[in-house]
This record gives sequence, C-alpha cells and structure tokens, in this order.
Amino acid sequence: MKGKQTDLFAELSASTRRRLQSFAECAAAIDGLFQDALRTEGPSAFSSFIDFARRMSNLSVYNAMLVRVQRPGAAAVATEKKWNGIQRTVKPGAIPIVVLRPFGPVSFLYEVADTEGFPLPGEHQNPFVAYGELSEVEWARLLKHHREKSSVRIEERNFGMLLAGNARPLQTVPSLIPNQSQMEWLIQLNQNHDVPTRFATLAHELGHIFCGHCGPDPKGRWPDRSSLPHAVKECEAEAVSFLACARRELGVASNQYLAELIKDVDLKSVSLYAIFEAANRVETRMAEGH
Repeated sequence: MKGKQTDLFAELSASTRRRLQSFAECAAAIDGLFQDALRTEGPSAFSSFIDFARRMSNLSVYNAMLVRVQRPGAAAVATEKKWNGIQRTVKPGAIPIVVLRPFGPVSFLYEVADTEGFPLPGEHQNPFVAYGELSEVEWARLLKHHREKSSVRIEERNFGMLLAGNARPLQTVPSLIPNQSQMEWLIQLNQNHDVPTRFATLAHELGHIFCGHCGPDPKGRWPDRSSLPHAVKECEAEAVSFLACARRELGVASNQYLAELIKDVDLKSVSLYAIFEAANRVETRMAEGH
C-alpha cells in the first residue's frame, strides 16, 4: 500500500507536490501548537483557538494563528501605518508580530497594548484592571516572597490586552523546572499592565494555586480541588483577588465579572474557607509579621 502511495505522489505535478508539502508543513506547525495548548490549557484550548481565529477576521486564519503564538491574548492588531491613521503611535521598543504577506515575504503588526494615543471604544472597561497606589518596591517584595515561600516561579510576559495571566503546575512544562524540589508552580503575568493590575492578576492566579485548582500542595498546605467546575474555580480565584485588592485599598474593575460568575455557580460547591485562606497567603502579612 505504501509503495502505491509513493507512486501516486511521484505522478503528481511539481506544483501539486509543492502545495501538498506546504499543507503538511503548515498542518504540523498549527497542530503542534494546538497539542501544546491542550497540554497546558486543557479542552478549553479548542474553543480558544476557534474564537481567536474568528475575532481576527481581518487576517487569514493562518496569520491569526501566528499572531496567537507570538502574542497570546491579542485584542486587535494592525500595521504601524494603520495605528497612526487612528491617532495612535507605537510605543518605543515595542516588539512587532511577524505574519506572512501575500506575494511578499513578511509584514509587521502591533497589538493595541503596543500603542498609545487616542482612546479606543471600551479600552478602559477591561475587567482585569485595578486602580490605586502600589509601589515598585512593594511589588518586588511581594514577588520575592512568593518565589521563596510559596514555591511559585513568576514570569512577566509580553501578552496582548485580553490576557492578564495564567497559572499551572510546573510539572506540565518540565523543561522550565531548574530544581524540582524548589519550584512547583508557574505564574505568567502581562508585563504591559501597570503594577496594580498585575497585583490583581497575581492574586487571582495565586488564588487558583492556593485554592487547590492546580492540584494539591506537596507539603500538604492545600488539597487537590482540580476537579471543580471551571465556573467555581473562577469564582473562588476572583473572590481571592477582589479581597486582596480591596483590603489593599485598590479599586478593581472585576465587580461585574464576579457578579456574572456567581450566576452560573452552585454556591454549595464554593469554599469560603479556601478563599479566605488563599487571600491570607496572598497578602503575606503573617509571614512578614504585619
């Protein structure tokens, strides 16, 4: 059978063989990215890929996937010329997103978070945003504490406007574990957000970890609650973030988000103890003697 397939391929025209080879290469690239996302995001990766391709309707589907790989959470992308056309300029040092150009090599795009200037509709309605004062010194101290005391590796990445952050066990990405006895969890934050917003995101992602949504703590500080429904996990993590921000006198834009979450949640499945214990761990006051 294999010999017949080889003979049929040899009989095809050179242009047809090139197109089939191109299809195979593109399929391997996109499907490989999807399989990687499945391992880290779970089944939700499928709807995430489909929804992203739908939103980026000004691009080819393949270029939309290239954008997703280079800038997860991208809300809107355009060339520098098009951003200038709506009175927005690209920030100095912004890293372009490379996509394929018809009948040419490549084109360079920039995500809305890479630009500044004339406000866009809904730009300040992002539910991840937090407002208030949080110094860089306090932020650095908080990161240091959770790296050393909570066994959490924290990275700040160049994400798009719609992705605030994520959390996962480092066992799902073993290449990132420098010392398995010290690092057990990974949190990635959007470096394009200001410090108060990054704090709100960190509190949310730590909430997922400390509430057991990412699995049990090997030291027994919290149990495995990873089988909870997604809506319950989001409700608990957002409640942790809301408490941590409110007690730090930071304004948050997530009130409506939390209210919407509660509508879809069986509150009998929510653990207030897990929320309060997680918020206490986020604050670090006990650890610092405050």
